[in-house]
Amino acid sequence: MQRYTVTQYLTAINSLIDGLRQLEMDGFCCTICGSDDHFAFECGHNPLVAMTLCEQMARRSSQLHDILHHLSGYNKRFGATTGPAKVKLPRDGNHDDPT
Repeated sequence: MQRYTVTQYLTAINSLIDGLRQLEMDGFCCTICGSDDHFAFECGHNPLVAMTLCEQMARRSSQLHDILHHLSGYNKRFGATTGPAKVKLPRDGNHDDPT
């Protein structure tokens, strides 16, 4: 995990403070970076935007992980083979011949 510097923390804090000055669309440039094509609440330099994106990615990757387990034929919650790729082992215990 990367350790952040005092400068990086201060930059993030200042970005948050700048963002507080533009909680609504006010027709002016972004108070964080000065761009005229977005506002502070959607600025890529806004730490809250980064945090929200990370939370969404984590949630979606967890969902994708569960879907892939289902599609691959394994259900981690029950420790059983399920789903479209369910593997059926032969009754005689011979795992080399799945027919």
